[in-house]
Amino acid sequence: MLKGNWFNGNLTNKKMSKYKSLNELGWHDYACAAPRKERLGRNFLNFVSSFAAVGLAAASLSTQSVLGQGMEVLESFTAVGQGESRANNSLNLEALEIAMPGVTPEKLVDKIPGVNVVTRDPFGFYEFGNDIRVRAFNISNLGVTLDGVPVGNSDARYGTPIGRLVDTQNLTAIKVSQGAGDVTTPAYQALGGSLQYFTKDPSTEAGAFISLAYGSFDHMSLFAKYEFGEMVPGLTGYVSGSHFEFSPRGLEGLGKGIGRRNDVKFKYSLPSGKLDITYGLTYNDRDDFDTAGLDYAEWQDAEAGNYRGTGQGYIEYTPWDYPGIGSFNYGDLSDQGRNLGPVKYLDPTVGPGEGVNAIYYDKWRNGRMDTLQRMSFDFDLENGKSLSIIPYYQDKDNYGLWGRDQAYTQTQVRAAFQNDPSRTDIWGQMWYDTLGNPVSESGEIVEEYSSEHAIVAPGTLAYSDGVEFVPGVPGRTARDENFGGHRYGVSANYTWNTENNKFVIGSWYEFDHHGTERPNYNLDGGNVLGEYRYDQFNFTNYTRYIDQDVMQFWVQDTFTMMDGNLDVIAGVKAIKLDRDARGFLSIGEWLANTETQRSTTYEDYFLPQFGLLYALGDNKEIFFNYSENMATPNSGTITTAGDTFNADILKPEYSDNFDIGIRGSAGFGNYTVQAYQISYTDRILASAVPIDSANAGAAGNSVYQNVGGVDSWGVEASGDIATPVEGLRFSGSIALQETTFQEDLLDSVVFIEDGDPIPTADPGYRVAATSNPLAYEIYEDISGNDLGNTPFLTASFDAIYTRGPVRLTFGGKYYDGVYVNTLNTQPLDSYVVFDAGISYTGKPDTALEGWKVSLNTYNVTDEYFWLARSYNDEDGQVLADRGRQYTLKFDTSF
Repeated sequence: MLKGNWFNGNLTNKKMSKYKSLNELGWHDYACAAPRKERLGRNFLNFVSSFAAVGLAAASLSTQSVLGQGMEVLESFTAVGQGESRANNSLNLEALEIAMPGVTPEKLVDKIPGVNVVTRDPFGFYEFGNDIRVRAFNISNLGVTLDGVPVGNSDARYGTPIGRLVDTQNLTAIKVSQGAGDVTTPAYQALGGSLQYFTKDPSTEAGAFISLAYGSFDHMSLFAKYEFGEMVPGLTGYVSGSHFEFSPRGLEGLGKGIGRRNDVKFKYSLPSGKLDITYGLTYNDRDDFDTAGLDYAEWQDAEAGNYRGTGQGYIEYTPWDYPGIGSFNYGDLSDQGRNLGPVKYLDPTVGPGEGVNAIYYDKWRNGRMDTLQRMSFDFDLENGKSLSIIPYYQDKDNYGLWGRDQAYTQTQVRAAFQNDPSRTDIWGQMWYDTLGNPVSESGEIVEEYSSEHAIVAPGTLAYSDGVEFVPGVPGRTARDENFGGHRYGVSANYTWNTENNKFVIGSWYEFDHHGTERPNYNLDGGNVLGEYRYDQFNFTNYTRYIDQDVMQFWVQDTFTMMDGNLDVIAGVKAIKLDRDARGFLSIGEWLANTETQRSTTYEDYFLPQFGLLYALGDNKEIFFNYSENMATPNSGTITTAGDTFNADILKPEYSDNFDIGIRGSAGFGNYTVQAYQISYTDRILASAVPIDSANAGAAGNSVYQNVGGVDSWGVEASGDIATPVEGLRFSGSIALQETTFQEDLLDSVVFIEDGDPIPTADPGYRVAATSNPLAYEIYEDISGNDLGNTPFLTASFDAIYTRGPVRLTFGGKYYDGVYVNTLNTQPLDSYVVFDAGISYTGKPDTALEGWKVSLNTYNVTDEYFWLARSYNDEDGQVLADRGRQYTLKFDTSF
């Protein structure tokens, strides 16, 4: 039915109406008249035909079955999960590390069906630019763990993305549950599935391993590991270290993203086998630069050869060749945007801190330092009973740099003194003459605290004839934000297995302290290249200190019946989170010199999960799973709400997840086919408060609130095939997903005077009357629109051929077109990208024993395509893929 609908064009009737409206708007040829259908007819069919030729050639050699019974794990990038009532897949990390050297653990999961990863650099290193989605949810709504330790959340500011905590070479498995995580997964923001990362256990054999990779974009990766072997009976361990660096786009020869990591792991097993104790330590130190992109409208102008009204397209824009186009808009757009990076120009025609000199790449920088210690105690209590306890502690120390122009800083300093003239925390001072009159930089009497009122350095004499003006804000300023904190916690899981039953009960507790301070300082001489003058404080955007306690409890039972063919799984979890925030939560509070303290609690004591797993013989099983999930609002909801914060109004987000599917092995290999439906409710966004809201005191203000839902359905299939050709194996996946908004979004409230005409709305918006005849609500007309950056169709395919010491890989991915705004008026075209690799492993008993060399190429055809950098209501941003990439890698062990 689905296949028939697809080829008859009936599957996208609703979408066709959107495409018609896009055509009427006059978009370029690639973006009009049913863009997804058109792209499927071009990019996707080309993608399929590329691999069909390979597959038919292999199949024509023999029709002999090459697989026996049972789910055999082949040498492929992904493996089909089994034995669970939820959709899940795992990754072959050794194969992936060869094919994708240098990438972060976040990017590795892009091979899984239903998982889509878009990064702003080829490695996934820049955390703020990674968009990782599993079905309807991004990474912030997934449960992520490392060896059972929760990362808390994956936010690049408040949390810990997994790439900080582990080297890919130390991973032994990644398990992805696309639909819903197990109730035993510790997480307080998981609406969807889970990503579970597991590190390798130490070896009983002593030895060393070194890996070195060089490649495009000045990429260099070094990884070294030493295995201690079995030091005393039962005690093993290893230590490892890594260094990674590359040049971000636009910054070649100027700056590099650099990551350093050290890991230690020890494991002790009692001779009796009744207890395993594991200790792990990770230290991460990384620095990166913010990236740059183009507003969608700017990109369209560049495509049309008229960027920012210059009459030019993809060229380099410098402040001396194109003055006046805006400080943030300079950059190198040559090579169709591939070279666009942060602003790196100094304009000699203007003073320090003025014009483009107020923006410079060296102040677009971030740093993250983390130390994570964890232990696990795994007890075998006999008679099918076991107990696992995992305590952990993490320390976080982070920074973020950003520049500010002189005028903005002066505005904040004047406002602070206007609120409290007696302040002593600000370095600069307001300038007065000997009679107490406020004066300008030239000594003229002006209105106090106006934009002409001068700010002087401390010690400057009151103005009189002959007194020299010494600026208190000499030019360029910059912030040096410090944020981090610590968290600690423990999880415990008790399991009791009997002949036909498996009972699990457990709990998790975590305390997390997060502090953020964003002060602004002068730079030496007011120069864009000047050092921070930490003794010259100007203002602070905020000081936010957040403490939260999380408790989660779970119980799950698996009952086996029908001669062991049917498992019935039922579980429930309970979550409670207490959060306190204090400090200057906004710049307005700092200006008023008044701190705030807020508290809130989110809890739900009944979040059920139910599943069925039925075995159809030895090599096939069908599964079904239903789960209810809750995600507590993130920390930003309590710190940025201002006076409109109402702890009784904002509710957690919820989702209902349904999974059903079949998986197994047949004569051609392993496979899984699964379908899902997700209902996502009480979505939290910052939007205008309706007139008739329970929070009516904040009506018209933009605050965090629950604004409606998103529904999603999809079908996924994946598998691997052993061909009749010895050493040749295929794997691939395909995923269809439709994710749409279910309600319009309130944009603003407009108040009119009696007798005024009813307000009108721009295209894509609508006007609605309220209970107040003089108030009208303006809604974004998005009900039925697609969620941004969520492709309807994705597909991937990989071929691995091994012959003796030589290994060849060839693969590719099709990524359907997406929208970069919620109004669905800004489409991005689909794309296909191919990668290939070759590796050679030294033969035993030769001089090359223990050595491996590999050469890999990403974007083999050097295809030009654009990615979604960010998306919002009306105008999203895009970023060009960086192009073909080579990596040469050497491994040796001894």
